[in-house]
Amino acid sequence: MVKQERAGRTRQAVLLAAADAFAQVGFEAAGLVDISRRAGVSKGALYFHFVSKQALADGVRAAAGREIGSAALHALRAEGRAVQGLIDFSHELARLLREDVVVRAGVRLGRQGPRPDGGTCGPDTAWRSLTAVVHRLLDRADRAGELRPGADRHACAELLITVVAGQVLLAADQVGRPAPEAVRRLWAAALPALVGPEDCAGYRV
Repeated sequence: MVKQERAGRTRQAVLLAAADAFAQVGFEAAGLVDISRRAGVSKGALYFHFVSKQALADGVRAAAGREIGSAALHALRAEGRAVQGLIDFSHELARLLREDVVVRAGVRLGRQGPRPDGGTCGPDTAWRSLTAVVHRLLDRADRAGELRPGADRHACAELLITVVAGQVLLAADQVGRPAPEAVRRLWAAALPALVGPEDCAGYRV
């Protein structure tokens, strides 16, 4: 059991070190010697857990996908008004993009890294989670009468998914983005497209 725990900690250290390197310099520039040094392990220990840099990239993608998927599941299970759930989910996604090196690395790998090997839970799966949250919460909002009269639910979904995509692109280009204030500004502009003007003040953006 102790041996398994030690192996698990080593694997996690290598994964985090790889994510840090990929997020900072990208897949091509990241070297396995540097990653093993960041993790504080030998190159042999690195290869024991990940047979190649491609395997490391796939591991980081999978971990990023799990983080985003967990946030998506939490948003779907949250109680309260559905539109507020969408707002809260976008803030949580922005926080992950700013603060979680694994998620940031997964985003950068999705844009600039090699294609994942088959079966990897990566950006495509994570993106489906994001779009599913938007559609399901909008459907819930529509059934609850939250959306403004005449609102096109599909057009609203396209708008919000585009906003989410913008958050991801900003995060890939610059550390520390998207800032909380930027997310609030986006919602201040987008919320009137979803709910009536008299209802906007009832939501925390």
